[in-house]
Amino acid sequence: MRRRDFLGAFSGGLLWLESLPFSEKRLPFFEKRADDQSGQPADVIVKILGTAQDGGIPQLGCHCPNCSRARKDPAQARLISSLAILDFKEKQLFIVDATPDIRTQFDKACDRLYEQVSIEAKAPQGILLTHAHIGHYTGLMFFGFESIAAQRLPVYCSSRMKEYLANNGPWSQLIKQDNISPVVLAPNDKRALTPQVSVIPFQVPHRDEFTDTLGLVISGSRKKILYIPDIQNWAAWERSVIEAVDGVDTALLDGTFYSPDELPGRDLSRIGHPFIKDSMELLEKVAQKRKTTIYFTHFNHSNPALDPDGEARKSILERGFHMADEGLEIPI
Repeated sequence: MRRRDFLGAFSGGLLWLESLPFSEKRLPFFEKRADDQSGQPADVIVKILGTAQDGGIPQLGCHCPNCSRARKDPAQARLISSLAILDFKEKQLFIVDATPDIRTQFDKACDRLYEQVSIEAKAPQGILLTHAHIGHYTGLMFFGFESIAAQRLPVYCSSRMKEYLANNGPWSQLIKQDNISPVVLAPNDKRALTPQVSVIPFQVPHRDEFTDTLGLVISGSRKKILYIPDIQNWAAWERSVIEAVDGVDTALLDGTFYSPDELPGRDLSRIGHPFIKDSMELLEKVAQKRKTTIYFTHFNHSNPALDPDGEARKSILERGFHMADEGLEIPI
């Protein structure tokens, strides 16, 4: 039996799971489906394909409690942070960030597209890149000559990212051989991906060694999602994160570290990321209004919130926030 048929056959028997916040459970053999308010399948969804920091979980060569747990129990492992935008009406699929895990992530997105519209995609209709750290763009290699040799795949990115790809190998080869075609996203300008889906990119402060860093507002016909997997900290951003989060239906925010105690011997200020504890203090009133659902994502392997039975996870949930998990679907 194919995986798609297996999931469909068992979905009726698992309806009781609909009452549980999916992001608060690890459900490796079941993925919650996104329906609209009438109970019909949503026309457009954002599907979470990964939630780990660039090194993934378990991380190479690490035997910390989180990585050891993930090696023993695959349900605790996490792919690198990425999203799929699926427009079932237009039969189109876009990937946000090309991670080193893109082969598995693209398969998951394609399976989901096939389930609803019976079409198997050979490549996405486009890739959106946030920046040039290893977990966010190096998966582009799989669209090149040694792999599927895509034809002029649109890669939406900042002007600095386009320049970086064009002037540095092996990425420049992808452009010269017409595997990818960079498309500049102008900051704060709305870009339509399909008749039903648009994105507004905006610049955020981060460690911009090679390129600048983008966040995204992803809009469908009904709802908006704010996606900021990487940022230096909220105080360094020229905009108010409170207003930005309050203006959308769902926010997926940088949750790399829970607190400054995680990596003894390393200066976390040089790594740069807001701490979940600080983000919760800042956004608690927004979370309590329940107008915006706030998820943390992009977890470093050191993050104590990865322990499903730990106090950090418990605190996040009790204060009205959520942990993002692969497979979560958000209708927009």
